[in-house]
Order: sequence, then C-alpha cells, then structure tokens
Amino acid sequence: MQTARPKRSPKVQPSDSAWQATKSSRRNISHADAIQESHFLQHQFRKQWNSIFVASPVDLNQVLRTLIKKKIPFVLTGAHAIGGWTGRPRSTYDVDILVKSGRNFARAVNAMKALYPQLECRPFYGVTGFFIPGETESVLDIAYPHRGDHLDALANPVWVEDQAEGLRYRIPSLETALANKYGAMLNLARDIQKRGQDAIDFGWMVRHSLDPGRQPIDPTKLWSLGEKVWPGGGGDEILRSVERVKTGRPIDLEALG
Repeated sequence: MQTARPKRSPKVQPSDSAWQATKSSRRNISHADAIQESHFLQHQFRKQWNSIFVASPVDLNQVLRTLIKKKIPFVLTGAHAIGGWTGRPRSTYDVDILVKSGRNFARAVNAMKALYPQLECRPFYGVTGFFIPGETESVLDIAYPHRGDHLDALANPVWVEDQAEGLRYRIPSLETALANKYGAMLNLARDIQKRGQDAIDFGWMVRHSLDPGRQPIDPTKLWSLGEKVWPGGGGDEILRSVERVKTGRPIDLEALG
C-alpha cells in the first residue's frame, strides 16, 4: 500500500508576506501617464547603457505626431499600450504600431522611412521592422492584422487623451489586449522567454482589473476574442487562464492550445 508523502518545508526562508504584497501592487494610473512612463523608462535604459547600446533614434511621441499629422489611422500596441491595463508600466525596446493592411500600411511605412531615414527597413510577414544598422532587434514595428483579435484592436479601440503632449490616439481595449497576449503565448514560433513575458503581462492585466475602481473584464467579449485567436477552443481557454490568475495560479504555457 502506497502512503502519501509528507509535505516538505520549503528550503528558502519565506519573507514578510506584507512586504511581498507591496512588491506586487498595481497603480491606478491613466493610460496617457502609463504610456509616457514607459517612454521615459525606455530612453533612460538606453541612456544608462549608452556605452553598450546605440541610443535609439525612435521617439514615441514623434512617431505618434507624424501618424496623426498625416491622418493615418493607427493603434498603439505593445508594452507602451498596456501599462494602464497592468498598473505596472515597464520599459520596452521598441514602439509597436498597428494599421490596416493595404494603403494605410504602405503610408505608415513610408512615413516612418521619411522620419527615420537612417534606420534599416526590413519586411516580414505581417510587419515591417525598422532596425539600427548592425543591430538584430527592431526599434520600431509597423504591423497589419493577421488575426481576428488584431482586427478588433482597430475596430474597437480605446481613445487616449494626452493633454500634456497634445496627443489623441488609440490603444487596444482591455479584452483585446488580453486576447493579443493570449495569441502571443500560443505562438510557438515566438521565443519562450518572450512568451513568458506575455504570460506575466496577461496576469498583471487580470489582477489589475480586480483592483478597486478598475474596469472589470467582460467575459462574453473576451470569450469571443479568444475564439478569434484559436477558433473552436480559444474562448474557453482564455477564460480558464483568467480564472487561473484570479486564484493565484501561474499560466502553464505548455498546457495552452
């Protein structure tokens, strides 16, 4: 007869739970302020390590102003766009812009070529990346939708009013941002470390939606968007992922899909 193994005490001495709670707290920050904070952190990081990294010539506000001035409809995506949803703005290496395919995509790419002629422009499926010569990671990405949740980002965005910068532009809604991260987590061609960051971002968005005064997640809308990521299974799985986070469990990347 097999007996149950006794639970072993953790080898690492646990720290003060109240202290750990402060390290995982979220701020009730506006989208405009969160985006500018990520912009600041991005430039501070490269400035601090200027002896190692070439300073990025890409300026978020300059990109936004150029697209707005040329009347090119777009949605700001990536880490810049989710800081207000996570309550924890973070630094990021690049600026991500989503536009419709076809004429708007061509116009946006040409506008960035004119704005940053010193950058190398490299086309990929679904995205054109702009690179500092000699570097292997892009500093600016212009993408067009290749999944249904991307189309929703363009069709049902949230407007950001940045009075300090005099800017008005769009970002994905909470549910669309979650679906975008879910799709990224399912992408096996994506680096496992970046998929891990996607899971972290997904988790912070879910937890921040539970904070006082925050917008709750619409499960019906999220289910529909999950189905656009993975038809026939994505709706139920994205809701299960939300419940895992709510109950304090991590997202298992290997179990997804």
